[in-house]
Amino acid sequence: MPTPPFLRAGRTRLRIGTAIVSLLLVGATTGCGALGTALGTSAALQGAGYQHSAVSIMTAEGQPGGGIVRVSYTEGPTGDDRVDARRAEHIVWKTLRYRFGALAIIKTSGGCAGSVCVSQSQVLAHATYARLAAKFGPRPKSLNEAEGAGTIRFPAWAIALAAALAVVVMAAAALVLTLILRSSRRVSRPS
Repeated sequence: MPTPPFLRAGRTRLRIGTAIVSLLLVGATTGCGALGTALGTSAALQGAGYQHSAVSIMTAEGQPGGGIVRVSYTEGPTGDDRVDARRAEHIVWKTLRYRFGALAIIKTSGGCAGSVCVSQSQVLAHATYARLAAKFGPRPKSLNEAEGAGTIRFPAWAIALAAALAVVVMAAAALVLTLILRSSRRVSRPS
């Protein structure tokens, strides 16, 4: 007996859903390292008195090896833009667990009046990795372990946890698929 169209559509949706969940899981485990790295450095900046600090890592073709780290904040601890930019560079140099190609320090300002918002950015400093190395000396070896553009190394326990989580998600998807197929066979059998 042929499978009814509504069951075929359900199976297709389940396969698509399983593929999407798998891709999201892989993307989440890959992006967590970069996100955690950026958040740790942002917390160090805030602890040093930088207001509304944010750290982002941008990697793309045509960017320096390892990408560009972009640090932005609204107000530095001293109020002197040159001093604050140099201190921010030093904090990134000593805390960011990522091998980057260049660093940009940006001061942002602006606000909202009703439904109208205005923002402004001013690049205070921009330096390559080599210029920062000449300025601050060598980085701690543990901070420079990530090699190549866009590559971040994860601790072995994090990889094992991600793999275990992926196995659990795939097992759950297989179980759901099995239950749906069994129930569809029961529905399609004539009584």
